[in-house]
Amino acid sequence: MSKLIINGGNKLYGEITAESAKNGLLPLLSACILYEGKVTFINCPKIKDILVMLEIIKYLGGKYVFNNENLTVDCSTLHSYELPCELTKKIRASIFTIGAIIARFRKAYFCMPGGCSIGDRPIDIHLDVFKKLGVEVCGDTIVYCRADRLNGAEITLKYKSVGATINALLASITADGKTIIRNVAKEPEITSLITLLKKFGAKINGEGTSTLVVNGVKRLKKENVTFYPISDRIEVGTYVLALLSTGGEIQINNVNFIHNLSLFKKIQNNTCKMVYEDDKIYIKSSGEGSGLGVVKTAPYPFFPTDLQPQISSYATTLKGETTIIETVFENRLKHFDGLKVMGANVLVKGNTAKIKGVNRLTGANVCAYDLRGGASMVIAGLKCDGETVVSNAEVIDRGYYNLEEKLLKLGAKIKRTEL
Repeated sequence: MSKLIINGGNKLYGEITAESAKNGLLPLLSACILYEGKVTFINCPKIKDILVMLEIIKYLGGKYVFNNENLTVDCSTLHSYELPCELTKKIRASIFTIGAIIARFRKAYFCMPGGCSIGDRPIDIHLDVFKKLGVEVCGDTIVYCRADRLNGAEITLKYKSVGATINALLASITADGKTIIRNVAKEPEITSLITLLKKFGAKINGEGTSTLVVNGVKRLKKENVTFYPISDRIEVGTYVLALLSTGGEIQINNVNFIHNLSLFKKIQNNTCKMVYEDDKIYIKSSGEGSGLGVVKTAPYPFFPTDLQPQISSYATTLKGETTIIETVFENRLKHFDGLKVMGANVLVKGNTAKIKGVNRLTGANVCAYDLRGGASMVIAGLKCDGETVVSNAEVIDRGYYNLEEKLLKLGAKIKRTEL
C-alpha cells in the first residue's frame, strides 16, 4: 500500500500533456479480442487498469508488446473463452471483453467483474443484450454463455450504459443479419470504438446518435492496424479543477475541448482566462470563485460522474453554495467524508450534497476509497493549509499515469511513500 504526502498552498504553473483515455483504451483493447491482425495503439499509458486488461488478453492466448509509449496487441493466437476470475475481479472493464469473446468463440465463461465500490452495478443489462442475440446464459456469480449462432436483433437498452453499448456492438458485428441498438451511450469513447471497429471491417452506422445499426459481416479483416486513441477527458478535467482550486496558469496539450464542454460551461465564470486552440487549452485562475449552483451528473454530453468528486473538492472553497446531484452511481459520495475531515461544510442526503464554501481547508489524514474519489482528495490536499496524507494511493494509479510527477512539474509539493 502506498500513500501520497501533499503540502498544500502552492499555485500551479507550467505545461503538461494529457494521456490517451483510459476509458477509451479499455473497450479498444476488448475489441482486439475479435481481430486476428496486429493492432498498434499510439501513446498508451501503462496504468494499472490497462495492464490488467492486457494480462487478461494474454491469459486468453493473445500477445502484446510495448515499444516505448506505443502498444501492439496480437490476438491471432487466442484459444480460450474462459476469463480468469483473479484478473476480472480487479477491474470493472473486464465485462467489456464478454461480447468480443462470444462473437469469436460463440461461448464465454466468466465471474462477476470487480472495480471501484461506487454503487450497485449489476450486469443484467449486458446479459439481456446477449440473450437478444440468441445467447443462452446460465449461472449467477459464475456465468456461462453459449450460442450455436448469433442472430441480428432489435435491442433497446433500459439505460444509456456505456458497457452495455460496448458489448452490444462487439457481440453483433459478426452476427447474422442486422442489429439495431437503441438508447445507446453517446460518449466519445463509444465513437472511438466504432472508428476502430470500422477499421477492422465492421459495418456500423449512427455513431454519435441514440441508435446504432450494425450489419453483421461474416469475417473481419486480418490486416495490421495503427490507431490513435482519444485523449483522456477525465484526466484533463482533473488537472483543470486542480488548477482552479490552487490558482496559477497551466497549459494542457492533447485536449479535445468539445469532450469537456459540460465542465467548461460550469467553470467559465471562475477562470481569469481560458483559451483553447487546436488541441491545447490555456487556463489562468486566481484560485477563487463563486459557487457553481447545481451540478447534476448524467450520461454524455451532460456532466460526467467521473468528474463529480473532483468538482466537489473544488467547490468546497468557493464563495457561496454548490449542490451536487449524483444520478449515475448511488454510492459515489464517499469522498465527502474526507473533505469534511479537512474542514469542508457539506450536508449529504441520499444522492445529493449541499456544499457551502469555506475560506480554507486544513491538511489531514484521508483515504482514497475509489479512483476518482482519490483524485478529489489530492485536489483538496493541494489547496489545504498544512500536510495532507492520502492513503490507499495505488487506487488512484488505476486511472492516472505519473500523477505526482505531473503535479511536481507544475510546482506542487507532493511525494509518494510505500507503507
